[in-house]
Amino acid sequence: MAENQEGRSVTAEITGSERAVRATLDHKVLRFTYGGLPRTVEPQLVGIHENGESLLVAFQTGGSSSTGTVPGWRTFKTLEMDDVEIGEETFPGPRLDFELAGHPMVELFARA
Repeated sequence: MAENQEGRSVTAEITGSERAVRATLDHKVLRFTYGGLPRTVEPQLVGIHENGESLLVAFQTGGSSSTGTVPGWRTFKTLEMDDVEIGEETFPGPRLDFELAGHPMVELFARA
């Protein structure tokens, strides 16, 4: 816990995007709600897409999806992710079927 200039304790709130970066770098499962549905993912890439949006590219292993079957690859707008939590479970690292070229980013924050 940090202190402000007056010596009072302050708690820094970690955003969902920051949690996604931390989970990606630490190879930890990420859980959140997206589009009203629960998601469990192995985060692979967090960055700014060429269209200017902050995105998470992940392999969804659990929860629900309105756009396809689970498990499967998904791209999420980080600002639309709610209740983001880093799980205790880990995954081995980058998935062999991940294609970076399919996700043109102008800035990378984290890659598994």
